Amino acid sequence: MESESVIENKMYYIRHGEDIFFNKSFKDQKKFIFSLLNLQFNSENLHILIGSGCSLPAIPLMGQTFYKVKELAEVREALGKFGGDSQDIEGYLNWLRTAMIFHDPDTSEFRKFEQAYNSTKIELLKSINLNYHNDFDDQNSDDRKTKVSLENYLKFYSGIFAQREFKKLSPINVFTTNYDLFNEVAMELLGIHYTNGFRGSINRTFEPSEFRLRLVDDENRYKDKWNALRRYVKLYKIHGSIDWKFNHKLKEIVQSNVNLDEHVDVMIYPTVNKHYETQQTPYSELFREFTINLQKKNSTLIVLGYGFPDDHINQLISQSLNNEDFTLIVFGNKNETNAAKFIEKHREKHNLHFIGGNNGGDANGHHFSKVIEYLGSGEINENAE
Repeated sequence: MESESVIENKMYYIRHGEDIFFNKSFKDQKKFIFSLLNLQFNSENLHILIGSGCSLPAIPLMGQTFYKVKELAEVREALGKFGGDSQDIEGYLNWLRTAMIFHDPDTSEFRKFEQAYNSTKIELLKSINLNYHNDFDDQNSDDRKTKVSLENYLKFYSGIFAQREFKKLSPINVFTTNYDLFNEVAMELLGIHYTNGFRGSINRTFEPSEFRLRLVDDENRYKDKWNALRRYVKLYKIHGSIDWKFNHKLKEIVQSNVNLDEHVDVMIYPTVNKHYETQQTPYSELFREFTINLQKKNSTLIVLGYGFPDDHINQLISQSLNNEDFTLIVFGNKNETNAAKFIEKHREKHNLHFIGGNNGGDANGHHFSKVIEYLGSGEINENAE
């Protein structure tokens, strides 16, 4: 066993292109991250970007799902440039959508691309269509994985609100590229109030103005003024969700129970519905909210489980780094191609903090389960080397 006096770079913390963790012990590294997060959780405007890595092990990364999809005969016939090692399933869906628009619906080429699109979308939805409720069967491997992922989200949200002081702070903005329902289920189990941009109870329809509303605590009717609700999250699912559908009768986006038989109308990015070829609803509104919020003064963005695969998102984050009062904290793998490009592009930015590496345990230091430990909601092993 190594002693604390032995210097070992188990984790890294990159700022200005240099690793400032190089001369710190593993114990001090974890304490430093804990202090950093404690400070940033009380930023005036706190934003969190949650990527697909946070829903492991319940939901495989989309690249892994894409590899399985490519084995389907109807998909192999229409892979184009997305054959080989490509992991970009969303890019592939977008490419198929464009091909369907280009070809006449009565042609065999159109039907080829349509069949590949439908098969790919169904398989993607199947990977997300889980039992999200608490009646898990421990004998079922899928249920066990789902339970682990849900517990991670529960600990994550508990940890955030345990550290947040709520003094004149805005609601937390959570942006996610994920289509799954872990965020919603976790917040509901914890009694955390949230909005996802939908209005109504029986007929829930997408209305972006919902994000402009703010809940207040009116428990004491004799107070001179109302206080903002302490635990409130604005959830922006910027690529859509498995429980969003386009209602042809209402000509609106509605939220309803998952039904894979209606996969064509499920609103995950991208969609082929002609209504959205020009309107780009709801994605345009959600990305607009992302842009507006990142530009607010004294903002902090914490990035989790996201490997920088989306150029549009990356560009908006890059623009925000030009603001002196913006702080970006990324938990990621510096060796991943897209992450390495992002680090190199912004190596001189003082407000970029990139954290990762081997934490000496059974998961890398940037993994969701380990970030939860840094929050203080999970136990940190102070004796770990």
